[in-house]
Amino acid sequence: MSKANDAAVVVFTSETRQRILEQAGSRGWVLSPRSVEQCPYLVCCRRQDWDNKAEGIPSRTAFLVGRISSLAPLEESKNSRGQARFRIGISEFADIAVADVWRKELRNPVAYIGLKQLGIDLKRLRFQPLPDARQAGSDRARGGLTIAEAKKALAATFGVRPEDIEITIKG
Repeated sequence: MSKANDAAVVVFTSETRQRILEQAGSRGWVLSPRSVEQCPYLVCCRRQDWDNKAEGIPSRTAFLVGRISSLAPLEESKNSRGQARFRIGISEFADIAVADVWRKELRNPVAYIGLKQLGIDLKRLRFQPLPDARQAGSDRARGGLTIAEAKKALAATFGVRPEDIEITIKG
């Protein structure tokens, strides 16, 4: 798969739309970094929970599509089998309402499926910047990225340990 396609990471989440936008992504997922690398889109499907009922989004409905901008492991958040959990960052989003996208045969809360297979027409999506994108971008520019953060992100992307990453700065 190339990133020019409609491949998507589909998550079955109880996170609210507002929470996903506030944190510029969805978090806590055990996934394959190599598979995510091939997916330009994140599709969030509603998993009903007491905290998200007020949104009125029916269970298994796709409610948000994001353009994936990053993938980062979450510190100290391994599951019972020792697998790392990740945060999938997004740079833009489109609100949608496509019923029954999350299929009962999908056993894990993460799947890799094309938008077209999900009944989502990429041409009809109207992506918009995240509400705090300007502020987050200026904070990042001021604070920068630490070497440790860069090593962790690169390690997750390439499936190696952070200590196996070497970074050279010239200038």
